[in-house]
Amino acid sequence: MKTIVSTLIALSVLACTPLPLGMPAWAHGWYPKECCNDMDCAPVEAMTRHVPAGGGLPQLVVKSKHGTAIIPHDYPVRESKDGRMHVCMRPDPWGAMDVMCLFMPPHM
Repeated sequence: MKTIVSTLIALSVLACTPLPLGMPAWAHGWYPKECCNDMDCAPVEAMTRHVPAGGGLPQLVVKSKHGTAIIPHDYPVRESKDGRMHVCMRPDPWGAMDVMCLFMPPHM
């Protein structure tokens, strides 16, 4: 329960934090190979929280230059090396985006 509360607090703070848009991304040097493959990662351009229609915990929805993806509430988060939020995603066989890795600054 404590983890869920902490996650919801972090998401609330994150939702109120303005993201720097239009800044260059020099992150390819630190993206792990299993996440990026030198083309699948990018800074998050926009994010929202979505409450499922049937109820349940809010889900984080992130958008990058590669597309939009829903982040499950229990998705493992890695530490961002540049203080910004980043996501690595690839299209699945049906066209939806699969998240490979999610990076957040330690203060989020």
